[in-house]
Amino acid sequence: MPVLPHSDDLAVVTRPRQIEVLVVQSKPFETPFTLEAFKAAGLTSGLNCVTDGEDALLYVHRKGQYVDAKVPDLIFLDLSQPRLSGLQTLKVIKSTPEFMHIPIVVAAGSDDPIFIRAVYELNGNCFIRKPGELKEFVRFIKSCYEFWGTVVTLCPPPPKKVAVSS
Repeated sequence: MPVLPHSDDLAVVTRPRQIEVLVVQSKPFETPFTLEAFKAAGLTSGLNCVTDGEDALLYVHRKGQYVDAKVPDLIFLDLSQPRLSGLQTLKVIKSTPEFMHIPIVVAAGSDDPIFIRAVYELNGNCFIRKPGELKEFVRFIKSCYEFWGTVVTLCPPPPKKVAVSS
């Protein structure tokens, strides 16, 4: 019969690895809280923030001011976006072969079943209702980062195609 590990052995906590996170946050007053929550969770580098869906697409495509940006390992997308909706942003990223491997955590202030279904139909990796209290929001971000930074084995980007000259 297999021997189960002692409960003390299970108490070892793995620190989340440093990953590249893109935060797409349209509400300026929420951005500092989101960034501080990620820092409190242990993400000390690789945290980037854009203010809308159009900038998110420029960022992942590394165009314009984001030409030197690293492709994110994880995208934290606020569903409420001013110019290009969060759902449209999700759809474009998840339908682009070189980016469809990037997990996208969609957060919203409401848990409307219509939006939840739309997120999953567009291949969003999870939908989370944002808590209203700051303490709960920090706990929420920490849980997300610990999950994506320690539990999950992230998919590597697809190999770059090599141009063949004739």
